Amino acid sequence: MKDSLLMKEVNEVFQEVFDDPKLIITKETNASQIENWDSFAQINLIVSFEDKYNIKFDTKEISTLTCVGDMIELIKKKRVGR
Repeated sequence: MKDSLLMKEVNEVFQEVFDDPKLIITKETNASQIENWDSFAQINLIVSFEDKYNIKFDTKEISTLTCVGDMIELIKKKRVGR
């Protein structure tokens, strides 16, 4: 999958989780930049990505995520590994 397509899909998940169809993210976007991105939203994002891409994250991996770019790289890694 091309990075641009993956970024588009990730953005769509963010729009759905945060119920904001106008939300635009970048690889640098982090929790401090999106209102309501708290631990509950983080769980919803993780579960949404796991469901969408049929992958599983472990707690250690989740704890290393600091921005959208980290999420994208982890999704890419998990998709290659399956």
